[in-house]
Amino acid sequence: MGSKSYGYNVRTDRLSVARFPELVVLLVVILVAFWLVFPRNLSETLRNARLDAVSLSYMKAWLRAKPDDYELRILLARELVEQGLYRQASVQMELIPRGPEFGFDAEIAWLELRGDFIQLMAMQPAQRPGSSLYPQTREEIQALDVSQLTAEQADQAAEMAMAMGLVDQAVRFYRQLAAQGQGAEKLHALSARLLLGDGRYQEAAEAHLAAMDASSDYSARRQAFLSALEVLQAGELYAEAVRVMRERDQAFLKDKDVLYRLMNLSLACADVPQAQHYAVLLLRLPGSDR
Repeated sequence: MGSKSYGYNVRTDRLSVARFPELVVLLVVILVAFWLVFPRNLSETLRNARLDAVSLSYMKAWLRAKPDDYELRILLARELVEQGLYRQASVQMELIPRGPEFGFDAEIAWLELRGDFIQLMAMQPAQRPGSSLYPQTREEIQALDVSQLTAEQADQAAEMAMAMGLVDQAVRFYRQLAAQGQGAEKLHALSARLLLGDGRYQEAAEAHLAAMDASSDYSARRQAFLSALEVLQAGELYAEAVRVMRERDQAFLKDKDVLYRLMNLSLACADVPQAQHYAVLLLRLPGSDR
């Protein structure tokens, strides 16, 4: 239908707009066509795509057309969990086969743990201990085997352990990660911070020394060495501080600032002979003004 206005035919009937279900069907048809032409490329593209609302919609449509693409379904479930969409994530995980022959059990267990943890953290801190999720999540975190996790998952596991007040577990995760060569210096430093916050001065100092040993950078080694001594002094572990100084000072005997601090720390530890030793070394350094 139309009418004439200013010499032009004007359309007066309303244009039909496709509804959401029709758009979904159209999207599925397009994806099936792509899959028939180059299925592997499309699946890999979806796996490597930046996860946003558009790519998630494509994933869901693709999985309607290719329901046995379980690796992509795992990726979708993971993203839904991190977004707090637990029911949708559960639906996706229910469609993934279980059993050792499929190899998805560990990933599904991890996603279920992440879902429980995120739900727990969404509660007010005072409400968490009263939730049934609280003891269950703590037990599951304590039972985790870092060797079965990816580097990203292990890092998340350590963060979850910290949030749940499981200091020993978090430190264990960081140590295992460090043993795998995943930024060992930083991980030992994180362990030291956790242990110090828990009032465990001796262990915190040992973690700082482990960070020192893991680094080849002089400035980082120097800072870790001094941090270990400061922690021991804060914990009034003077004999241990003197022992560490004597055993670990060789790399810093030409550093004026370090020698000066070691001399003062020796005095604070009431070890006058050791303080005199550092004072002599300090005076022998070229251009020393102390």
